[in-house]
Amino acid sequence: MRHLTLLCGLVALLGGGSRVLADAKNPTFDDDVLPIVKQHCVNCHSNDKQKGDLNLATYAALQKGGSSGAAVKAGDPGKSRIYTLSAHIEEPKMPPNGNKMPDAQLATLKLWVEQGARENSGSKVAAAPKASTEIGLKSLVKGRPEGPPPMPALGKLKLEPVLTARRPGSILALAASPWAPVVAIGGQKQVILYNTDTGALVGFIPFEHGQINSIKFSRNAQLLLVAGGKGGQSGKAVLYKVETGEKVIEVGIESDAILSADISADQTQIAVGSPSKLVRVYSTADGKVVREIKKHTDWVTAVEYSPDGVLLATGDRNGGAFVWEAFTGREYFALRGHTAAVTDIAWRDDSNVLATGSEDTTIKLWEMENGGNIKSWGAHGGGTASVRFTHDGKLASTGRDKVTKLWDQNGTALKSFEAFPDLGLKVAVTHDNARVIAGDWGGVVKAWSAADAKAVAVLDANPLPAAERLKKAEATLTAAATKLQVVQAAFDAAALKAKQATDAHTAAVANANKINADLAAAQKAVTDFTAAANAAKPLADAAKAEVDKAAPAVAPAANKVAALEATVTAETAAAKALADAAAKAPGNPDLAAQSKKKADAVAALNAELAAAKKAHTDAAAALKTAQEKFAAQSKAHADATAQIAAHQQKVAALAPTVKPAADAVPPAKAAMDAANAAVAPAKAALDAVNAEVTGAKATIEQLKGAAPKK
Repeated sequence: MRHLTLLCGLVALLGGGSRVLADAKNPTFDDDVLPIVKQHCVNCHSNDKQKGDLNLATYAALQKGGSSGAAVKAGDPGKSRIYTLSAHIEEPKMPPNGNKMPDAQLATLKLWVEQGARENSGSKVAAAPKASTEIGLKSLVKGRPEGPPPMPALGKLKLEPVLTARRPGSILALAASPWAPVVAIGGQKQVILYNTDTGALVGFIPFEHGQINSIKFSRNAQLLLVAGGKGGQSGKAVLYKVETGEKVIEVGIESDAILSADISADQTQIAVGSPSKLVRVYSTADGKVVREIKKHTDWVTAVEYSPDGVLLATGDRNGGAFVWEAFTGREYFALRGHTAAVTDIAWRDDSNVLATGSEDTTIKLWEMENGGNIKSWGAHGGGTASVRFTHDGKLASTGRDKVTKLWDQNGTALKSFEAFPDLGLKVAVTHDNARVIAGDWGGVVKAWSAADAKAVAVLDANPLPAAERLKKAEATLTAAATKLQVVQAAFDAAALKAKQATDAHTAAVANANKINADLAAAQKAVTDFTAAANAAKPLADAAKAEVDKAAPAVAPAANKVAALEATVTAETAAAKALADAAAKAPGNPDLAAQSKKKADAVAALNAELAAAKKAHTDAAAALKTAQEKFAAQSKAHADATAQIAAHQQKVAALAPTVKPAADAVPPAKAAMDAANAAVAPAKAALDAVNAEVTGAKATIEQLKGAAPKK
């Protein structure tokens, strides 16, 4: 965005040291300030060249100030732009592309202003009167300010309405706090404040000047600007503290009711529009007129400062829309395109896009780089009455079609809310973008959820007197307390039924899952054991063949051992007899030879017997091994076969139960869904009654615990 160049070159630093003052303790313009001005300022602010309509060449010219207002406020350096811009305390810093002037020269300027800004040594000090209010901000904070947002304080605001009419008036003014859950509704001779989170009425601010046509919160949410008046007679804009309802300042020399007003972001200016076709800007310091803008050709119907405080946008009944430099009043852009009255103006939070609403049905978006129209769409048949930007860049609007809507910046409708009985007039969006609030010609004010477009509250624009509200709240509490028992019991029953149905569905699902799992396991077991049996059969057959092969060798081997054992026994006895005979006839060599031969034969037989025994043992062992192997393989085959039969029986038993178990799940789920669905309305009914109880208790506590301010 382009920046303002106010007081351009006021203090262009050219270099060089500071001069010796004629009287360092009592500086004057002629002796001390004029040399500084000649050194730094006359290139842009002289008799020949006067940027910003400011001439600093003479004391008289300096006192006239420029298009930005007074350059010197005697006695108050903080309000003297010749000092604050030179010292780089405020924007725009001077010079725009240079450094500050030397500290010694700044000290001279400051001291000169503090002592009354004397012209020369013979001048009398005439310090300006101190400002009646000090609400101007030294610096601006983008976005949400630090700390808790200001809320109306209990016991500070009036709880008694100024007036309760037979019926509410049209909602001509409506605004939501940018950082707190508060909405302000323009009622009859009063502003009505509600908590947007709870829907509770929090207090009244009287407005004694006539009809309320405009309400705006300050950008930091601390102040509330209310404007209006009496048609054809007078118009006033009054600034109040949100927390206490205390009046801060009142401005207005209007001869007709103010139609729209806003306070600048730095809280130094209040701009108003009226049927006079003028945009009149007042100072919040002293309530005096700072400037008048005379470009409009019809009633000025919309006025709003940009969030960064740099620009001021205005619109009129003839379709004219303009953007001005906020602190000079110079035209910045003329926004041409509307063919009927401009009804509302709203800035996006970044100050780069402006939205205008018009009776030509459209909402138009304008960029602030070149002033071009970047989007336009027909929003409301018969005319758009009000449009507001949300913090997240959406737009809310209402109009003559009685419908309040939420849009994106492409003109796509995101939500359409329940239609009003009458023409929609004003719209606002809560600080958290959660709720859209709007009012109509018949005085109906509704709040909807931005998320689902459901109505969440109806705000009374014509509240009853405190005593009647207290009586109504007590009756509401009594009825709600009785009703609470019923709806609590209904909710408990619905919740219990839902739990039982959920448990039944869970059990049905678990049963079906278990049957399917058991059937799958049994089927898998049949398959696995069939494979095992098939694998064991050839192994058992092979083992049987080994048994059959080993068995025939065992008996012959045993017979051979028995025969050899008998032969060995007989031969051993014969050998012993020969040995004995030989021993008795030592001289008989034949007998000795026969004895030896027999002994050798017996030895050979014993060797043969040992071999036969080993052969028999080996054959028996081989047979045993083969028999054991056969037994094991036979058992494996038999076991697998038995398992096949057992699991086939299990499959046969489970298969018929699968479908009934599966068929039981859908009705159990339907019962569960129905039971759970019944919980939601029961819970909503319970919440609604609890809200009634809470709201009634809060109202009773408020009206009993805080003395109404009358």
